[in-house]
Amino acid sequence: MPKSPRTPATATTQTVAQVNQTVLLEVLRRHGSLSRQRLAAESGLSTATVHRLVEVLRTAGLVVVEAERAPSSGGRPPQLIRYNAGAQTVLAVAMRPRRIVGVVADLHGTVLHEAEHHWAAGLGPERGREPSAEDLTGPLLALVDGLRAWAGRHAGAPRALVVGVPGVVRDRTGLVEFAPALDWPGLRLRTLLQERLGVPVAVESNVDLVALAVQQSEEAAGVGDLAAVVVGIEVGAGIVLGGRLHRGRLGSAGALGHLMGDRRALDRPLGRTGDTLARIGDHAVDRRIAEAGLTVSGTSAERVAELYRLAREGVPAAVRLVDEFTDDLALLVANLTSVLGPELVALGGRLLWESGGEMLPAIESRLQGRVPVLPRLVVVHSTTTELVGAAAAAVRLIDGATFITR
Repeated sequence: MPKSPRTPATATTQTVAQVNQTVLLEVLRRHGSLSRQRLAAESGLSTATVHRLVEVLRTAGLVVVEAERAPSSGGRPPQLIRYNAGAQTVLAVAMRPRRIVGVVADLHGTVLHEAEHHWAAGLGPERGREPSAEDLTGPLLALVDGLRAWAGRHAGAPRALVVGVPGVVRDRTGLVEFAPALDWPGLRLRTLLQERLGVPVAVESNVDLVALAVQQSEEAAGVGDLAAVVVGIEVGAGIVLGGRLHRGRLGSAGALGHLMGDRRALDRPLGRTGDTLARIGDHAVDRRIAEAGLTVSGTSAERVAELYRLAREGVPAAVRLVDEFTDDLALLVANLTSVLGPELVALGGRLLWESGGEMLPAIESRLQGRVPVLPRLVVVHSTTTELVGAAAAAVRLIDGATFITR
């Protein structure tokens, strides 16, 4: 017998209620205290639905009914409903090649506490031995446990955790599948952390979290399409299209470091570096400075700052190298712009931060009249912005927001 056609999936009553709760919380975050009538008008929900869901949210501690009432044009003044950002907390963690940084934040994203742990000796991008499971997860779990303990003592038990990693993450499972900067094998971090904490957990690519933070910034007000490009040990982009985070198939969108520059790339298998990463990734920058015969010292940031200083002094090799890095970054932005057509591109990394504000206008000058539509370019400090995005994503987990991936 022929199989009967499948019934199209429909949203359950619980799912609809979660979406509507998210709408109400977003309206309150955006507008501040509102009456139930104003909530209905701003959200597009019926007054009866608003009354019912406000009670659900009040019971959960996510909103409070203020003692002060709204002005009235006649009759009893209506009650005001306020988003309760201070009653609960979230945890946000950023995993980096040499250390892990985490924060406790309230539901407005305000950081209340910060802590960090370093990887065990011999690990990291230049590790000298194969790591054990305890090597990989021990410092992370210790950090998360410490953040949870602090939150419980000082600000209320955390309701959600979001972790950012420098690599490809399968968004539905939290499997860290490809993280060369950490040199990690595939690990199911989401399952591990959710079992540990007993609260909703999400694992995201760090560049996606930077993009979420940029999306909420003043620079991105009214912007639907943007990209946040981070140039570091890895080169990647978090992409927002139509106001939604775009992860791509299996979380692989935005892997700019693996862009192929010429036909010779077709003869090389997928490895630890792509054409773009091999030119402007952190290790490539250090290599090219050395190959230019320039003597610089200090931290990675100080070495790049010294390169820019030598270029300003007119040292020919430094001038040439800065020009080459500028061309490389301009080509990266041009290719990204031609494919996605974003309104805003935020750029982060030491080639931007240490330039004294000179790199951004130099990129714009090279692209003027050479791309169909030049996006607005801004510099973002990705190492701190990543945690801002993680905290924002954790708040959305509490709200029950559903991220729709195209």
